Amino acid sequence: LYEIDSNLLAVEKWISFDHSLLYYINTVGANSWFDIFFPAITDLYKSLWFILTVIPLFLGLFYWKYKARGFVLFIGLLLCLACTDYFGHLVKIYAQRTRPASTQGVEVTTKSPFGGFSFMSNHATNMFALATYTSFFISEVTWPLYILAFLISYSRVYNGVHFPSDVIAGALFGVLWGLVFRSLFKKYLNRPRASPL
Repeated sequence: LYEIDSNLLAVEKWISFDHSLLYYINTVGANSWFDIFFPAITDLYKSLWFILTVIPLFLGLFYWKYKARGFVLFIGLLLCLACTDYFGHLVKIYAQRTRPASTQGVEVTTKSPFGGFSFMSNHATNMFALATYTSFFISEVTWPLYILAFLISYSRVYNGVHFPSDVIAGALFGVLWGLVFRSLFKKYLNRPRASPL
């Protein structure tokens, strides 16, 4: 019983810290510039102009670095992102954690649209998977990608649509998927050059 009580107390402390950190980022740390910037970038990847410019850019980067083999590495990136997004949604369905605005006792100002459950953040998962996979093959974009992943992940908490733990878990999940796929496609890249691609 003592061990169970200790575990419950630890969980309660973590939840309390999670809620407090959300309040600090979403409310205490808010300012007028952030109120424009973070809602603007949080769903940037969903915009048509972003899709029409960034997808060809990434394809071009892989081709620039690896020529014909870059096409296969680019497909690897798409597969990685598809898996992170799909399994992230499965985790949401299983965990069924309510969003901050729908959670009793949580003070939050919602600054961007949201839907579904809260845990984990698919934004964080996808962005950190993207950064982890791509930066291994194209080291020149490492810092920009991880900075972008951090900013978009932070925006989810700032905008009041995710708890910090949602974002942290999502980031770790994304890094894991990125490592798995970069390991798989590294083997492809290390094949003898005599292969067709």
